[in-house]
Amino acid sequence: MKNKIVIIAGTMLGIAAIGFGIFYFTYLAPLNETYKEIRTMAIEEVSMDNSKDGVYQGEYSYSSTTCKVEVVVRDHKIADIKVLISDKSEYAKKAEAVLDKVIEKQTLQVDVVAGATTTSKALLKATENALKKGIK
Repeated sequence: MKNKIVIIAGTMLGIAAIGFGIFYFTYLAPLNETYKEIRTMAIEEVSMDNSKDGVYQGEYSYSSTTCKVEVVVRDHKIADIKVLISDKSEYAKKAEAVLDKVIEKQTLQVDVVAGATTTSKALLKATENALKKGIK
């Protein structure tokens, strides 16, 4: 009886380990690679010298998340940035602070929000994409 319980427990543990392995290699490992790529992606500086006044939308998508922003350009300056679409997590809400830095410093070359690096980078890339639409 004791051997039977050990065999059943061992079998269940083996099945669980195989299941986790499949889950990890089909979902988690590729997702981690995606996050790593986003965290290290370059954000290009967009010269505001040749920008036209207007309201421009830009977006950036990764995994199952899309970040969409609306950027107001006035007198060759970034006047405002609104988040139209983003994740609803606490990290995403924290990441929106990166846009205040962009407005304050008038550059996309700002530090990301600690603890919200991936979403900060996605918001910066969406802003870059919006600003590129306003170049003369």
